[in-house]
Amino acid sequence: MKKLVMAVSALSAAMFSTSANADISVSGSAGVGVSSGIAAAGTQVTNGAALSFALSSDLGNGVTVSTSAGISLDSNDEKALSTVNATGLSNLTIATGGSSVVIGGDIDIAGDGVGEVGGVAGDLVDEGGYNVTLSGMGGLTEEDGYGFAVTTAVGGATVTASFILDSDGAKNMATTDDANTATGVAVSLPVGNMSITLGAANDEKNSQSVAGGEVSMALGGGTVKAGMAEMSPTTGNGNSTWGVTYSTTMGGASVSVGYTNGASGSSKSTRTELSVSQSIGAGASLFLDLQNASGSGTTTAGTNVAVGTTFSF
Repeated sequence: MKKLVMAVSALSAAMFSTSANADISVSGSAGVGVSSGIAAAGTQVTNGAALSFALSSDLGNGVTVSTSAGISLDSNDEKALSTVNATGLSNLTIATGGSSVVIGGDIDIAGDGVGEVGGVAGDLVDEGGYNVTLSGMGGLTEEDGYGFAVTTAVGGATVTASFILDSDGAKNMATTDDANTATGVAVSLPVGNMSITLGAANDEKNSQSVAGGEVSMALGGGTVKAGMAEMSPTTGNGNSTWGVTYSTTMGGASVSVGYTNGASGSSKSTRTELSVSQSIGAGASLFLDLQNASGSGTTTAGTNVAVGTTFSF
């Protein structure tokens, strides 16, 4: 990553005792890969790239303010060239004393996704065409929106709480009387040689609530993680899922294996994934991803394969 640092002249303000400094970081990435699942559909070749900007300012009294932006063409999904777009600038982060407050239009609902363990392969493997729908594997319908998120340390734990004013507006503003609100909280804490995360969230628009937990620990030269989660709607079937992953290194390669079991009513699905990534130097790496799924709730069950390379600039 190449960093550009520019000095900003001191601005006098009653609340700040020293001058502010701006820091602008620029980084990029690119990737190309092939994916296959359904033989009749042939093998898909996909590529894309991204340019990321991180902007921050140290106000000189222990307070930092930051935001970010990007330009990208997705390298993991089928997209039209016209979808090359600018992203970011939607959130503003204010950090001080080990705590941070984020405000903006792309705030994740804290707690959603906690316990959904088992997915280790990249998105490109989904392009294989198999395993389109997997019962029980999914949290809230609305996952983010315009709102606030606070992260702070409480004892040895890290707590993140969010409140979403508008979960479906996709704008840089929201009104306090919007009915499409959401709330969530996640707590992470060390317990001996383990790390435990608990989360819960509520989506008012879709009348859904979700709760989950996961635990990770070092084991046999790698890291094992296990989790479970349940989503409960007001009407219809909810989702329940549990899964486990193991990540390690073999001969310099990063290797991860994951298994997920999901259920929604009488529909059940299982998914097994393998991901291998090997650095070849100079910011480049090769990857291999495999995904296999089965069960009554799995649409077009089968095995997807994705191989390719990624580059960092």
